[in-house]
Amino acid sequence: MLAIVFALGLTSQSVLPAPTRTAPIVNAVAPVFRLPLLGGSSVDLSRLHGRVVVVNFFATWCPPCRAETPDLNSAEKRYGRNGVAFLGVDDRENPALVEAFVRRKDIRYPVALDADGAISKRYDVRAIPTTYVIDRLGVVRYRQVDQLDRATLSAALDAALTGRAVPQSEAARRFESTAVTAARQVRAIAATAASALAARNAGVAQTDADDAIKIATAAGRRLDSLQAGPEAASIDYFKSTHERDALNAALADVYDVRAHAGSRNQSGDAEQAALLRGQIAQDRERFAEAERWYLRAVALAPRDVAGYDGEYLAAYEMHDDAKAAAVAHARAEVAPSDPESWLTAASAAMATHRYDDALEQARRALALATSAYSKDASKAGPAYELGRVWLKIARIELAAGNPAAAKPLLRDAATTAPDTIVAQQAQEQFSALTAAPIPIVISGARTAKSTSASPAALFITVRNPSVSARQVRLLSGGLPAHWMLSFCYGTVCNPYKSTVTLASGASRRIELQVVPLDGAGGKWTMTLHSTGTSRLTVGIRAKALKADVSVSAS
Repeated sequence: MLAIVFALGLTSQSVLPAPTRTAPIVNAVAPVFRLPLLGGSSVDLSRLHGRVVVVNFFATWCPPCRAETPDLNSAEKRYGRNGVAFLGVDDRENPALVEAFVRRKDIRYPVALDADGAISKRYDVRAIPTTYVIDRLGVVRYRQVDQLDRATLSAALDAALTGRAVPQSEAARRFESTAVTAARQVRAIAATAASALAARNAGVAQTDADDAIKIATAAGRRLDSLQAGPEAASIDYFKSTHERDALNAALADVYDVRAHAGSRNQSGDAEQAALLRGQIAQDRERFAEAERWYLRAVALAPRDVAGYDGEYLAAYEMHDDAKAAAVAHARAEVAPSDPESWLTAASAAMATHRYDDALEQARRALALATSAYSKDASKAGPAYELGRVWLKIARIELAAGNPAAAKPLLRDAATTAPDTIVAQQAQEQFSALTAAPIPIVISGARTAKSTSASPAALFITVRNPSVSARQVRLLSGGLPAHWMLSFCYGTVCNPYKSTVTLASGASRRIELQVVPLDGAGGKWTMTLHSTGTSRLTVGIRAKALKADVSVSAS
């Protein structure tokens, strides 16, 4: 399995395969869809025809998604006046968690729930966040993967509103120029080095390879700098990935030449070539091919976790949970002192619902993170990592159906890593586990009068603010003897307590009917007073009676 036993194949290795999936590319018609929204209604993209639409695929656990939300909020406020519609699409998360995220981030535009991931697949969402700008005719005018900033989104929206092409930024031009020029130079030197090697001039081949590697390495640093710079969001993900992959393909050829030329680190050079080709295959979604390259990297350098990480991702993408678990455990054996090894093993166990095993692996990561934290609790890094492990364990407990066990772990995560994304996620998850209060609103008159044994009635409205249907329990307390309070709706009247099912965002008007079973001895009144979001008091005043009855909704 050593790379040096294979022919160089410079031309074949430098040809980049096409992606296996078809995305709604720029200038193609955007697929229409209908999805439920938080709050119970729905959105139909076809109904937005005639408006410019921003569709942002996100997840609550995604750091760049969280970072770009303020800019999306700002853009919605500015461009909403021009008729631009904004829509967030969350992929397969708990609606209550999404609702907590929306509240924290003060998102005002609608958020849809792609519960089975079908729309994400139709839009070829390979990574999140992914954002599409669709024009008034339903045609995609802009697509970006990774975090958007305000300037980049504004440029895309201005172009869509005016019918112009989205201008290329200076950073995007520099990225393309750097990658294309370096790839051309490296390919040319690789060909020269290969010719020297074929002529049995290993020294020249090695010198040429060294020069090419220096050129590619320097170019890679410049590309990294551009993708970390202020205009990073303006660099197209797919185009830049293709350009970098072309450079990496040429660089992989050079590492092969240097390995064949008898470099001092032949296996290391061959490993680098395998890792680069594995990454290229992964970028092109040829995961079986990527796995083969990563297996070769592991064989060449069995103590380097890079090959294991690539192999794990390839297995994950192929939905081979058993293989992913085996790779995760192999990585843990190679790097047992790295908490990431055990967290990866925990994720692999979760994928096959082996939650006890997942907890065992995560606790190993916890022991390592706790040790690092105890050495210097004042440093942000160890505190963040420890909080991250607490959060992971909480998520395992939630997946296993143990919310009571998860709650204290979420508190630990938020306390250990305050003012971080870990704390935000833990707090949102905790909030999602706590049912929102059911508001009771007095509906209509607040006072009703009656005589003797006749009933009196007033109305309230209860509403389900949650993102899923709930059974709302209505309960009265403190009724005086020989008096009855009933909850009535439709043709049903339930004395003292009642349960009503409400859809997400739905309301129901309830009649509160009070009856003196043995008469009131004359005139009497019934009055409603709000005493909290989910509580009110029913005041009863009769000739020989003064009582306050509590009514609650939960």
